Amino acid sequence: SGGKRVIRFGGDREGVFGAARQPDGKIVLVGDSDFRVAVARLNANGSLDTTFSGDGRKVFSWGPISRAMAVLPLPNEKLLLAGFSGPEGGNVQVARLQANGALDTTFGSGGKAAVDFGGDDFGVAIARQANGRILVAGRSTTAGAIVARLRANGAPDPDFGGGDGRITVGAGSLSAVFVQADRKIVVAGNAGGSAMMTVTRLRTDGSPDTTFDGDGTATIYFGSLADVANDAVLQGDGKIVVAGFTQQSVSGPAIARLNANGSPDATFGAAGNATVDFGVATFGNAVALQPNGRIVIAGQMTGVEDFALARLRG
Repeated sequence: SGGKRVIRFGGDREGVFGAARQPDGKIVLVGDSDFRVAVARLNANGSLDTTFSGDGRKVFSWGPISRAMAVLPLPNEKLLLAGFSGPEGGNVQVARLQANGALDTTFGSGGKAAVDFGGDDFGVAIARQANGRILVAGRSTTAGAIVARLRANGAPDPDFGGGDGRITVGAGSLSAVFVQADRKIVVAGNAGGSAMMTVTRLRTDGSPDTTFDGDGTATIYFGSLADVANDAVLQGDGKIVVAGFTQQSVSGPAIARLNANGSPDATFGAAGNATVDFGVATFGNAVALQPNGRIVIAGQMTGVEDFALARLRG
């Protein structure tokens, strides 16, 4: 209606934290409704897809507090969800849904799999390798920046990390994960703390790829005490675009681009860094690439609480 769609699940508190577009043009939204996982699928025209869970909506729980943060459509029309459970001692959670919205009972335990890093653990981003193995990145109150890998059936992957499918890459948090064409794994976030953005590249076994910026991790500085990376995307030429927030000079979206080897891309912005000034503190929460190479940043303007959208030349 006028380009907008409101979806209600019947809860008092509901929100979307992840979205994806299927190859057939349908749109999947994930988040929570009163601390239960909420999933909606829309047709391309914005109507609820009634082939999904009967009315286009699905609600289920991972625990007392459940939230989905990311969704990944699979080639067979199934959906992978990543998120967390809580409140204390909660785990990274992954679920797989059938195309009709039912939990896929061939995955994990009844369609759900949990990964425990020993604290309050949060799954924030999800990716899938060509061999079907699943990567989830996020943070833990005890372990820091975390990555887990599951086999296609939801079991921990013993070929990743120390044999239990888990690794940590720093003391902070991660917000993005993707897989390069050469099967190497890239994660982005704030693995060194909130004052710096980081991008880490891993070998397929989870060990640092030391051909990437010398030790496997590239650190991006904008110069403020609150440089935060919220999302990242891989360009077709292997360059990595990171989006977030900085308080340096302008309080707005911060965008950086790295070369494939982890060095700053000197052809982008000022020595690889760019900012957008909206006049008030503005967060860059998500980044996407257009087919023509231009970069789109979406986020939120604080104070006025409006959406913010910017497009940069590539």
